[in-house]
Amino acid sequence: MNSTNYETIFEDCLNSILRAVENAQVSNRPFPHFLFENLFPVSVYERMLNTFPPLENYSELGKYAGTAGQTRYRCSLTKDGLEGMTGEEQNFWQAVRDAIGHPTVKNAVFSQLADGLAYRYSIPKGDVESIEAYPKSELYHEVSGYSIKPHPDTRKKVVTMQIALPQDESQSQLGTEFYRMSPKGLLTKPFGFTTAMTSPFTPNSGYAFVVLNTPMKRSWHGRSELAEESGERNSLLHLYYGDVENGDLEVYEKFYNQAPTLKAAA
Repeated sequence: MNSTNYETIFEDCLNSILRAVENAQVSNRPFPHFLFENLFPVSVYERMLNTFPPLENYSELGKYAGTAGQTRYRCSLTKDGLEGMTGEEQNFWQAVRDAIGHPTVKNAVFSQLADGLAYRYSIPKGDVESIEAYPKSELYHEVSGYSIKPHPDTRKKVVTMQIALPQDESQSQLGTEFYRMSPKGLLTKPFGFTTAMTSPFTPNSGYAFVVLNTPMKRSWHGRSELAEESGERNSLLHLYYGDVENGDLEVYEKFYNQAPTLKAAA
């Protein structure tokens, strides 16, 4: 690994991510979330689009097989997931992964989502940065026919964050849909829900939300079926899990192994 190149990419990404999170649009409706823009430096974003891992590095997600075949794939940003790529490309993606997985980013994200995290864990908002949570970043590739029904996400996840990776603005309407349960939606899909908002699927933008899955509050989200003309939908899904074994162990060993945390019941 070229340590100098790694450090430059890592530092540039870390600073850019922190600025984007700090300037994010925070809202508690329909559930606690924020929207951000310009997450990565422009040069890094352009390089990401030009150095996606080959499709053979992506694994099929079987439950997303549509009428025409498989519609969703994912690729880990671990050493195994990047296998077969050039050393320079692996170096680049590991720097990106480490920057977004750094504890300072976790603290910034959790601070912006303090209302929802304080509710979920029944703790003061000032304590949310100390919640035990571990990141995992994976590239997702979806094609026409892909859809996912309204769901709140498993309680194993603490925060869900997704970064759109399109080439241009032409896929802006393909973002994740946030829902409310409503009798007004009984006659239209998704049945029983109305769409409160759709996150813009524009270059280098995205969202983060607190995973809530309780009888009183749930972070309902999903995606209507991608039409044939939608093209390929690429994104970076960055998750925070409550248990170490669900996170990226390479990132854990680099940054979290000695970090003090607060163990709170979800």
